[in-house]
Formats: sequence, structure tokens, C-alpha cells
Amino acid sequence: MKKTITIDTPALYGDHHVLEVRQLLLEITGVDDVYASSAFHVVEVTFDPDKVKEADLVSKLSERGYLEELSTPQERE
Repeated sequence: MKKTITIDTPALYGDHHVLEVRQLLLEITGVDDVYASSAFHVVEVTFDPDKVKEADLVSKLSERGYLEELSTPQERE
């Protein structure tokens, strides 16, 4: 049975990130589909939980920095 999860990815903000995230996750055995949105900063993954764990998917995104808050420069006074 397939499972779909949505992962918040604050550091996913451009189309180049969408392409990288899709490629990164689709290479994992058991992942069937990946929808990534740079506008909404989310990734939706459909996968077979018998072949890959949800934690492994989250870990892969974390390793690449997509789960970190996007830092913005602050103006000094």
C-alpha cells in the first residue's frame, strides 16, 4: 500500500531546487512520485513504506539543507 506525506521545506525557494529535490528523492528505491513546490515550500512524496521509511526521506532532505529556515540578511543600524 502506498503512502503520501507532505514535508515542509523552508529552504526550497527556486525552480532549481525543485529539480534537485525531485531527482534526489526519485533515486530512492520505493519512491513513486514527488511533487515539490518552491512557491509553498513543501514536498509531497508518494512511496512504498515497505521499501523506504519516512524518516529516510526526511533525513535526505535535511542532509541537503532543505529543512532549515531560510536565513535573510538583517540591516545593521
